[in-house]
Amino acid sequence: MNLKRFSFFSRIEYPGGYRAFSMIEVLIAMVFLATVIIGIGNMNYMSNKSAMDSYYEFLGLQLAQEPIEIFRVFGYKWLSTYGQSHSLPDYPLDSWQPVSSSVMGGIQYPPEASLFQRKISLKPINGKIKAIRIKVQVAPKEQNRIKIWLSQSDISMEGIVCETPK
Repeated sequence: MNLKRFSFFSRIEYPGGYRAFSMIEVLIAMVFLATVIIGIGNMNYMSNKSAMDSYYEFLGLQLAQEPIEIFRVFGYKWLSTYGQSHSLPDYPLDSWQPVSSSVMGGIQYPPEASLFQRKISLKPINGKIKAIRIKVQVAPKEQNRIKIWLSQSDISMEGIVCETPK
């Protein structure tokens, strides 16, 4: 008795020597290929989503770090009176403002930066050393493509500007 003749996945031999696959073999191969193609498509989608999330998160971190660095340059004395006697038009305090290219003309952003908004808050810290805590929150404006791709609802960064020792 030839067991190969009764095998489930053997090719069918027709008279005249023609050989062919059975319908069940073709269906199993199609299911296998469809599963592989869906897996590859899902992997591609997740890779793209991860790359876009990383890009927008990096851009949000840069937009949050910028006012902190600018305020550090001016120092504690200048920052302690910020918003009372002077302020920079691009950095209003305690309200969500859209990020736009600098009025002063020095800072240029990528086009996607206009889809973000940021909120800057200052809080004095009194103790042995006087300091001001700068907190910057960056979030996507309304419903846009950044809100879809970004995995976080907002990005926060904080910094401290201390009074220089006497």
